[in-house]
Amino acid sequence: MTTLLENQRKVVALEAFTLHDIAGLLRRAFPAIRKGFEDLLGLVSPAERPVAFSADQKQFLELLAGHNYVTLSPLPARVPQGLKVPYLVYAEELSDAVAHAAQILDELARYTLFLGKLVTSHDFQYSAEYNPGYYQELQHRRDEDNETLGKCFQTGSTRTERTYADVVSRNADWKAVFEVANRLAAEINRIDRTVIVKKVEEAVHLLDIIEKKIARSELEAVSPGVITELSEGAYQMASQLEMYSTVWYKVQTFVTAVNFSTEVVLRAFSGGEKAGR
Repeated sequence: MTTLLENQRKVVALEAFTLHDIAGLLRRAFPAIRKGFEDLLGLVSPAERPVAFSADQKQFLELLAGHNYVTLSPLPARVPQGLKVPYLVYAEELSDAVAHAAQILDELARYTLFLGKLVTSHDFQYSAEYNPGYYQELQHRRDEDNETLGKCFQTGSTRTERTYADVVSRNADWKAVFEVANRLAAEINRIDRTVIVKKVEEAVHLLDIIEKKIARSELEAVSPGVITELSEGAYQMASQLEMYSTVWYKVQTFVTAVNFSTEVVLRAFSGGEKAGR
């Protein structure tokens, strides 16, 4: 989804500070920027149900007190597709990605503010305020999150079935698993997906106005910094939205897996005779 924006970003980054005809570059580059951002409208659906636990965690932890790890270790467990590390390791690695994804509304607001200035202020087209460090940091964090999370998965594996022993190293880990997983679910659910959609729609609306201003030759004096931020910002916002969507899905599948594994133990032992510790 970001390919069109990425390709245009490369062209603009290469030419913005070397060409004399910056207005011509803007006219050539803008249709791809506008189209690429418009394509984001379907990326996030407000109708998606929030991630939530259904298993009784309190009952589960009380049940564990009466069963030793060896007794439970062969039971079936569920993991996100291809996960190769225990729940607690993955949850801790996912924490940074969720914290970064939770900033998506602030990031979109910053970009729409930039677009708004370009729409409402004729003099803003001369601006030299562009700060590449901000977008470089977004890229760095995103790459780091992808790399860190990627190490938790077996390349090419589609396996979702594991055992109790694969997902926790000891019974005592479950309390921490629940604490971290509950926090991740709460953090990702705190982001209002309806507001995300409205922010993307606002950006598209502002880009429509900018397109008309370009057609009327009202941005002929646009600075290299402004056109670079226009292009770089669109690409980075698209990438951040994709990362948010990916992280939301990862939290969703993780919570679903933990629910499944918890309920297996509850069904197996809650009504049966307790084993020795």
